[in-house]
Amino acid sequence: MNLQQTLAEEISTIGIGLHSGTPIEMILQPSAPGKGIVFVRKDLNGEIIPVNTQSIDMNRLQLATTLRSGEAIVQTTEHLLSALYSKGIDNVTVILDGPEVPIMDGSAGPFIELIEQAGIKQQKVPRKILKITKPFHFELQGKKVSVKPSKDFTVSYHISFPHPLIGTQNKTAKINAKSHVESISFARTFGFLKDVDALQKMGLIKGGSIDNAIVLDESDILNDSLRSKDEFVSHKILDFIGDLAVSGYRFEGDFSAYKAGHEVHARFLLALLEAKDHYCITTEAFAENGYQSEALVQPAYA
Repeated sequence: MNLQQTLAEEISTIGIGLHSGTPIEMILQPSAPGKGIVFVRKDLNGEIIPVNTQSIDMNRLQLATTLRSGEAIVQTTEHLLSALYSKGIDNVTVILDGPEVPIMDGSAGPFIELIEQAGIKQQKVPRKILKITKPFHFELQGKKVSVKPSKDFTVSYHISFPHPLIGTQNKTAKINAKSHVESISFARTFGFLKDVDALQKMGLIKGGSIDNAIVLDESDILNDSLRSKDEFVSHKILDFIGDLAVSGYRFEGDFSAYKAGHEVHARFLLALLEAKDHYCITTEAFAENGYQSEALVQPAYA
């Protein structure tokens, strides 16, 4: 049986908010089986923002994924959610004293380290795994995401930018805890120097710097070096995993993204969940346990 997991103990950190530019404390607390991932805004009298597709703020998907409940928001959720997914954490309470998850170094690496420090505790409730049974395709203004059946969770990503250090990059990764740590989690977010002034006038990236992002000028990077030649496309896979994790499911499917981004990820996920004849929900997983999925059922809702 593929069982849910939480943290073994509470752990905390403090980091800069990418958009607010202010220090934010984040506390990760173990949570009961079936509770899922929940954000709590300590600075807003404990307002709760559950991690699910109903919480996605479709008006705030330009540079990151934002979740909302009423007037309470949490920005820049994708790196933390990617780390939690890769380490198999299903249930956790994330307490924040500000409007966003701290950006840390711009990757998922620091969150992986926090989870490993806290430890992982198995729980006695089975996970829900979304298993793709028929191919599905989504396209928005030339940006595409598709998925087809597979016994594994695999992500292929294609990016293309008119910059000599990026150009066209493709990468495919079979997603599990080992592969995420070795080839995905270290990859930092990136942005272009020419866009900084306009974004800051919009109230964004006030905390952005070469300490938490790869910053590119017209021909090079302002940082000392890249962590890998494919760091740019690796970060896109990192984001994609975190954006899918909003669903609360584990995945069995072969996903492919073409020039996508947070908005396309979110709209693809919502469209997929509506296409109930293209998947089923199971509590067994081939990829993580080494045996074929069983007890397949159609979801009553998504």
